[in-house]
Amino acid sequence: MVNNRDQNEVVGSGSERNGVAAAEEEYWTPERRAAARPISAAAPSREEITSRAERIVAPPPEAAQIGHLAPSPPSAEQNRGSSGTAEISSKLQDLTAGGNLVPSPLSYPYTTCGQLFFTQGDQDFSGSASMVAPNILLTAGHCVFNGGAWSQNVTFYPSYPSRSPSDPAYSFSYSYEAAWTAWTQNSNRAYDYGMVWIDNAPGRLLGWLGMLWNANVFDRTWDAVGYPATPDPPFTGNAMYETIGTFDSNLYDFFELLVGIVGLGNDNMEHGSSGGPWITDFNGSPREYANGLQSFHIHDGDFTEYGPYFTSDVKVLYDWISNPANRH
Repeated sequence: MVNNRDQNEVVGSGSERNGVAAAEEEYWTPERRAAARPISAAAPSREEITSRAERIVAPPPEAAQIGHLAPSPPSAEQNRGSSGTAEISSKLQDLTAGGNLVPSPLSYPYTTCGQLFFTQGDQDFSGSASMVAPNILLTAGHCVFNGGAWSQNVTFYPSYPSRSPSDPAYSFSYSYEAAWTAWTQNSNRAYDYGMVWIDNAPGRLLGWLGMLWNANVFDRTWDAVGYPATPDPPFTGNAMYETIGTFDSNLYDFFELLVGIVGLGNDNMEHGSSGGPWITDFNGSPREYANGLQSFHIHDGDFTEYGPYFTSDVKVLYDWISNPANRH
């Protein structure tokens, strides 16, 4: 454990088995993947918000200096996904549209996104994740740690199910996972994010998203990407979906004490989309920066997804898991 911030520390867990990569890739048979339960996080009650308010340490938007890490497309990539303002405007015209199938999951930046399969207790689950470095996967905290234990059998399938089993980028098994104790011990939703280290560096094949923190959320547009299974229809749980949305301040009367949480409007992607990135721009760049992720809805069937507001703590977690001395 390091980075003690008023009893908030980064902690992690590695696989304890030898030959874990081969074992976990074999574990996820087509039958197990099909039967995996799309994970979701329960919405907080007003009592939970009130009791936790004093423990939340994330600053409000614009309280600190903006920071970022640069994105990187795959070296052989030729076809960047469309991310222009015309596309954004057309999708924002109908704010009830919600998620739509990603038309080009094998083009960047969608190559960085994929479905995450893992075991918690005796139950297999599926969620969503994205590459933010050659070896680092970003996902929800409740995808790496839930119910008092770390996830096992963690395997990432980029652009699932668009790649064949013979593709060298078909799947990647984890080596280590990490999160803040604000999540693992206190279930603080402002820290519902985790990271997974993968030894064989899938980002070199897939590219990776940049990261952006302490950014202004007002007038910002995100492309939320994930693998929702509900509501069904329209979602299937085994295809990549996206929705273009903006900051939703309309429901903040309920979350007035929940500092560190951002609401993304026009997002009806529910169970299974957990951990999928909110991709945005930095100073007018293409939308290639992870600036949040799918965490929870107030209730099924609504059109606002909530996720942690990224502060510099997301960079601290990134630096921690990047240090080989911490992955043991």
